Amino acid sequence: MDAVKLITEILTDLKANRLKLPTLPQVALKINNIIDSPDATAKKIAQVISTDAALSARMIQVANSPMMRASSTVDNVQTAITRMGMGVVQNIVISFLLNQLFHTKHDTLKKRLMRVWNHSAHVAAISHVLANRFTGLRPDEAMLAGLIHDIGKLPLILKAEGNAALANDPACMDSLDEKLHPALGKVIVQTWGFAPGMITAVAEHENLARDSEKLDLTDIVTVANLLSYAGKQHHSTQTNWAGIPAFNKLDLGPEDSIAALEEARDEITEIVKLLTA
Repeated sequence: MDAVKLITEILTDLKANRLKLPTLPQVALKINNIIDSPDATAKKIAQVISTDAALSARMIQVANSPMMRASSTVDNVQTAITRMGMGVVQNIVISFLLNQLFHTKHDTLKKRLMRVWNHSAHVAAISHVLANRFTGLRPDEAMLAGLIHDIGKLPLILKAEGNAALANDPACMDSLDEKLHPALGKVIVQTWGFAPGMITAVAEHENLARDSEKLDLTDIVTVANLLSYAGKQHHSTQTNWAGIPAFNKLDLGPEDSIAALEEARDEITEIVKLLTA
């Protein structure tokens, strides 16, 4: 297929609001509204989360996971929320519910979706570790930024569901992903009402020359995305990582970063399991 023609068509559809974009589940929107209100309480959030059995179980699982570094076990949603704090709960809820968007009945696209989700979970886990060990940024925010960094690939897969020729042309899909996913992702997270730092991380994580005034979420996700390809055949591994500003702001050389990931292997595995289970 003609990738250039498709890129023009998709951008035209986007500008005209004709492109199908993923929407956040209602539970996430309700929780966001509660947390943003001045009278938000753990009890009110727990009441909403408790309407979803799977989400409730995930909240308790995360509250008892190594991520929280707690010495005691919680067995109910409200206590789990109190332990984690509303900001962490908000990010964990969105992280969990995002998985619901990554579904299709098309066999070929199902495999592509799974690759995107698994990669996103891996980047999210690395982002959490980097933020927690080497920065003062919130690890849960870094994790969510890592998880949504490739969300712009979703509308391309949704478009391919109605276009058999595109769905069965992986080279064309790869080209569309490479050219469009940061811009599409930016529009999606803007529509979802995400904070500016998250929007920039989605829009700019592929910009290896980006040099912000101070370390931010985009730097974390940029480095995490590159590190996720360490040891694999990928175009990013052919880049001189030592000259990338995001690495320099973390004060980590590429070799030090890879060593840090090796040291945190169990933690990364645990977070990936939480996100993909």
